[in-house]
Amino acid sequence: MRYLLDTHAVLWSASDSIRLSATVRRLLKERPPADFGVAAITLLEIARLGRAGEVDLKPDPSAWLEDLPQRYTILPFTPAIAWRTVNLDWSHKDPADRLICATALEHKLTLITQDREIIRWGGVPVLW
Repeated sequence: MRYLLDTHAVLWSASDSIRLSATVRRLLKERPPADFGVAAITLLEIARLGRAGEVDLKPDPSAWLEDLPQRYTILPFTPAIAWRTVNLDWSHKDPADRLICATALEHKLTLITQDREIIRWGGVPVLW
């Protein structure tokens, strides 16, 4: 595994959205699925967005979430990731963003994200 997909990257990759950068779209087509991971917190974020009607998880939100591990490796929330999350030298308070970054760091992965806060922080390798 080489990359960790941020939540928006997972959602956009599922629909082959033009919001993905050309670099990321090419990478997703050229690299095997085993090269991409998803932090466990991303499942919760996607479920919350689906429940709120902010994203469309067709045909069924539960089935959409159940299918995600068929596409990408889900990286569990571990004690090491928890500790790294609370010790990040970053003032950003969003626990999901912090956990996703800590997961990337713990597994030595490049984070695929367009999140400006994460990019500005510069504490994790980012590709977009």
